[in-house]
Amino acid sequence: MRIKIITSERIKNKFAGEAIKEYTKRLTRYCKVKLSATNNIAKEIKGNTYLIKISSNGKMLTSEELAEKISSLGVRGNSHITFVYDNEHHIEDADFNLKISDMDIASDLLLIILYEQIYRAYRIINNEPYHK
Repeated sequence: MRIKIITSERIKNKFAGEAIKEYTKRLTRYCKVKLSATNNIAKEIKGNTYLIKISSNGKMLTSEELAEKISSLGVRGNSHITFVYDNEHHIEDADFNLKISDMDIASDLLLIILYEQIYRAYRIINNEPYHK
C-alpha cells in the first residue's frame, strides 16, 4: 500500500517534523508513506488513488473504522491512498471526506494526529498491540 499525504502547509515546528519522521519510520513495515507540501495540490493527486480529504464537514471515524476502511481498500485493489489537508483549495472530487476533530487544530499537530491514526490503523489491521 502506498499512502501520500498532501498539504499546502509546510511543517513549522521541529517537534512536528521529528514526530512525522518517527511515524514514517514505524510505518515502513506496513506501507510506503510520503508527505508532500505544495501549493499545487491538484498536480500531486494521481488518477489511480483513493482520495480522502481532511475536512471540517467530513465524517468522523473511530480508529477501528479507519483501520477497516484502509483494509477494505486494499482488499478491493486500491493500492494507493491520498490524504489531502488544505483549507485554501477546494478539492471537490474526493472519494471520502474525513473529519479529524470538532476542534480547530494547528496544521502541524493535525498531521501528527493523521500519521498516528494511520499507524494505529495498521496495528489494528495486524492484530498487534498499539503501545510498546
